[in-house]
Amino acid sequence: MAILGRRLLSGAGAVGAAAATMLYVASPASAAIERYGVSTVGSGNYANAAGSNDFYTDGDDFNICDNSTDGAGVVGSWKVGSSGTVHDVYNGKGFAQCEKVDENFAESATIYLKVCLRDNGDLKEDTCSGWKKAYADGVG
Repeated sequence: MAILGRRLLSGAGAVGAAAATMLYVASPASAAIERYGVSTVGSGNYANAAGSNDFYTDGDDFNICDNSTDGAGVVGSWKVGSSGTVHDVYNGKGFAQCEKVDENFAESATIYLKVCLRDNGDLKEDTCSGWKKAYADGVG
């Protein structure tokens, strides 16, 4: 009887493992969830990565964040396509604060993002990141 019980338990475990594998394999494929990010460049009194602009494909959200106590604000920029209209958002909330922007892009869209510091109304060009290519569906 003990041998029969062990065989039944062993068989039940194998069936359970096979069912779990089938559920995993049968799950529908989903788009990749990705974060694309750029950070400011250090220049003069401004530290490297003092500001950042992150794009999240799950929700098409941008987070423009101030990562430094330098007193400068952060300008996050993006455009759809390499020659698209540039959209700027200023975050002047201060250190460790982010400005979230919700957008809605076609899954096939190619997004370009950039970030710079702005201090006393003056855009600090030397701190700007380059344009980074991102994909709205997270698959490039």
